[in-house]
Amino acid sequence: MRQCNCNLVKWFLLSNGSATKPEIAEATGISLMTVGKIVNAMLEEGTLLRSGLRESGLGRRAERFELDGNRSCSVSLRFRGVGVDFVAANEFGAVVREEFMPMPEGYLVAELAPKLAGFLDGLPPMRTAVAGFPAAVFGGRLHSGGLRQFRQMDVQRELDALFGIPVWMGRDLNLATVGYSRRGLAPMALETPELQDITCFLLDPAGHGAGCMAGGRVLRGADFFAGEVGRMPLPGGRCIRDLVADDVPDEEYIAGVAYLLGAVTCTVNPRIAIFSGRSVRPALLPEIDRRLRQRIGFHWEEEGNVCPELVWEPDIWPFYRAGMVYRATRRLHSGVQMVDDVF
Repeated sequence: MRQCNCNLVKWFLLSNGSATKPEIAEATGISLMTVGKIVNAMLEEGTLLRSGLRESGLGRRAERFELDGNRSCSVSLRFRGVGVDFVAANEFGAVVREEFMPMPEGYLVAELAPKLAGFLDGLPPMRTAVAGFPAAVFGGRLHSGGLRQFRQMDVQRELDALFGIPVWMGRDLNLATVGYSRRGLAPMALETPELQDITCFLLDPAGHGAGCMAGGRVLRGADFFAGEVGRMPLPGGRCIRDLVADDVPDEEYIAGVAYLLGAVTCTVNPRIAIFSGRSVRPALLPEIDRRLRQRIGFHWEEEGNVCPELVWEPDIWPFYRAGMVYRATRRLHSGVQMVDDVF
């Protein structure tokens, strides 16, 4: 019971910032006497800081307390063919350091050891780590994408050995979808994002894929195959990846992407469809949107068309990074979470 009460206090402070003892007691339902004991214990162990005084209605000033967000950090890695992006965040999810580390073609996980050591120098102790890949990820392995040197190895085991702690692995577009959904919200904020139904498409010569969120939950599929839209078959025996190549005429491109969007709309019904990547033709999105709405003209009573808004994002890295930091921060506080996260 004591641990549960401690977790309630930590969760409240993580979600709301500083507070007085009476505010903590009122919000958590824990008695003021018990809150006082928990606060004193946390002050002694160094997890809590005094953050000033607040005027009270009785003329006395109540002391405020907040968690020390700099006692430890999380580290997130974005793996790319040309190198790895390192991102460190404090316990509240604020980015405190980031750096891109170029790597030779075909690099392996073990080669990151000296770069990781240099990156961590001067940071608080690392307690959790997240790795994002441009590939379908499950069972500790990569099953698609361009990082072919990782295909035949147990990447999970390699990363765990590199960091010395269990590392969470995920797909880049799933993480970007989470980051886009939570724009403006801190990782530990209790508010529910307004946007909970998103599909993020990447159309690029290096690979084609999608990240899907439905009802605020990331969709992976039974075999983690959800999002492999480049392999989606089309009439005539071709696939989506064939119809978004540079040499494909605009009319064929429009028809192919509208077909893809129609299938996604009728399956997961996103509110927004984000497009990014070098194979996207932004100037054609308005016509693709028109064709889609022409094909799927369904309206609920007194509501708009069910088709998603199409959004062109030339760089999804800010959302991808936010999604990684969200996941890493939630893992950092997994013992005190009172609500589910989106994964």
